[in-house]
Amino acid sequence: MKAIIFLNGEYGYEKEFLNEIIDEKDIVFCADGGANYTYKYNIYPNYIIGDLDSIDTVVLDFYKKEMVKIIKFDPEKNYTDFELILHEIERYQKDNNIIFDNVYVLGGLGKRLDMTLNNINLLEEYKNLTFFSSDEEVFYKESSFYLKNKKGREISIISLDNVIEKLTLKGFKYEIENVNIERKTSRLVSNIVTSNKCFINFEKGKIIVISRKI
Repeated sequence: MKAIIFLNGEYGYEKEFLNEIIDEKDIVFCADGGANYTYKYNIYPNYIIGDLDSIDTVVLDFYKKEMVKIIKFDPEKNYTDFELILHEIERYQKDNNIIFDNVYVLGGLGKRLDMTLNNINLLEEYKNLTFFSSDEEVFYKESSFYLKNKKGREISIISLDNVIEKLTLKGFKYEIENVNIERKTSRLVSNIVTSNKCFINFEKGKIIVISRKI
């Protein structure tokens, strides 16, 4: 089971893509204006959360009639609507004694740079988040991992630490083995996956991975 979050950022998704990543068992959370997009895609959210300053009136009225749970906050608050949803997800998991395997975030990139950077900055705290744009996936890792069925995609690795220690890349156009990579270098940008299974191994470091369709 996953949690799906609709934020109020850029949307260029095909409906077929949303059908692929959203299962009927998933719990859907909308941050205020994100509900405008679930309405557009004919998706029924479980929750709409925020100060309700960017949701269209017709959309709000529609979901009220459909008995969608709406949690309204004062506009003067210490958290973004995205953070409020993350807090609600934590409560939902505790109340229902479950842990979401993944939390997929739609509309979390683009439009406003300040909001995009703030959203990405939350990856280190909420490690099971994955952001999706129309052609990219963005996620966080702090230990070795592999990717399957990504052949032909472009992978960029952004270090959050001063050094990624003993990094090895296998299954890429540009492979390295046991190399310390400093944060200030752009060496890990725009690599290409050449295998159906690629490996990113390192001894120490915190990284953001951007996988892009090309």
